[in-house]
Parts: sequence; C-alpha cells; structure tokens
Amino acid sequence: MRLRNRDGVNANPIELVLADTRATAGAPIRGQLLGLRQTADAALLRIETCPSGRLATSIASRRIEPGEDVELAVPPDTPPTVLGRECALSFAVRVRSPASGRRPAHVSVPVKMHGGERPVHEAVHLFDRMIASFPARGFHVELSEAVLEGGGRIAGRVHLHDRAPRSIEVVVRCEETWRTNFQYRNRRQPPLWRSEPLWRDSVAMERDPDRSWQPFAFAIPAGLPAAVEGHTVCWRYEVEARRRGRAGRSERAVVTPLRFDIE
Repeated sequence: MRLRNRDGVNANPIELVLADTRATAGAPIRGQLLGLRQTADAALLRIETCPSGRLATSIASRRIEPGEDVELAVPPDTPPTVLGRECALSFAVRVRSPASGRRPAHVSVPVKMHGGERPVHEAVHLFDRMIASFPARGFHVELSEAVLEGGGRIAGRVHLHDRAPRSIEVVVRCEETWRTNFQYRNRRQPPLWRSEPLWRDSVAMERDPDRSWQPFAFAIPAGLPAAVEGHTVCWRYEVEARRRGRAGRSERAVVTPLRFDIE
C-alpha cells in the first residue's frame, strides 16, 4: 500500500510491504518501506470496534530511518483477532511520515493475529466492569478445565456444602459485551456495558447422597470467539450453578474465567 495523507492525496511514492500479513503473538512483524526518503514512525495497532465506536491503541512502535526495514515486536500476551456478531478486535501496522501541510501522511496494512497462550484466571484488577464470580450459600463452582474458544471445553465440579436433596442446574454461556459510553473518561461518568448472548447450554444434575460434589462438562461449539477482555469490547464465558431454595428463591454460584485481558 502507498503512503497517503489524510485527504487522500499521494505524498511521496512510499509503499509498505509486509513479509506476511499473518502475525503471531511473541514473534516479530517484518516488512519494507519502499521509497522512504525521510524518517517515519511505525506502530502495531490493536483496534476495538463496536456499535459505540472504534478505539485504536498502539501496542508496539519504533522509528524507521530511510533504508531500514520495518520490524515490530508483538507482545507475547497479545490476544487473537476476533470477529464477533456486533464487535471486532483487529490489528494493523501503521506507518506515519511527515508531509507538507498540517496533516501527516500515513499508510495502514491490516494483519491477522494469532494470540499467544495465556493461563485461565479470574479477574482481580478489572474494577471498571461487572464480572460475576461468587459462591452460593450451599455450594460453589470450581473449574478443572477451561479452553475458552470455539472448539474448546469447560469442565468442573459443583461442591455442595449442605445435604439438601434438590437438583442443581449448571448453565454455561458466551456473551459479547461492549462499552456504550467509552468516549467519556471522567469519574462522574462510570463505564456502561451492554451484553448480547452468543451461545448457551445447560445440564440438570440430581443430588448423589454418596458424594459432596457433582461433575459437569460442556463442549464449546466451533466458531465462537476466544475469551478476551478489552477496553471497550469483551467476549466472556460464564458458568452458573443454581437451584431453587426452600422459600422459592434461587441460589446461584457463578464463575467467570478469563483468558486474554487487556490492561
């Protein structure tokens, strides 16, 4: 692609050519700037797109001199490219170079990212969003396996604290979530989030009097996104166990495992 300024007029005849438009977390992205005659700035952008807008964040950058190849180090904890129902997480290499006038010339080439491996964990620092994780009075949920992406699997146990004979239903769901007011960044305007379901499955388990826990396992259908917590877009897998209480009220225990979370 050729370097252009923002009003669409060609600047110097500079072209960005990447060795491969497929990138992998932890591995460098390499390319060439053909015809570069002045210093330019290269950056790898993480782009979050949702119905509320678009947020581009630089996650790697460097200054490029004439005659020097482009090489950007991709952070090893970078999540993969995700195309959801309403939202998307994408990546691009952008090069900016000074141009005549007030507007800098730039070129951007999209890349498809293959995410690195991140251990499954629970949120301990994402205080600006509601991520459910709590036990019930009479039971709690523990996960033994969580491959949080299409074709993966979620398995675990419901541990019972009492001897109530009532059955327990376990529900797993994948939701696409995005921030509706991310343009506002002040303490008086807290983040507001909207969620849409992508997938849901459930199983009912009868109480076994001979043991204090009940196992469960779910296969995640192919095509669902990896679990990612972005600044403005998220894809979450939530596991909920629930049973009807004596007074008609439902008891609930929820675990929301995370894989990629963007700090």
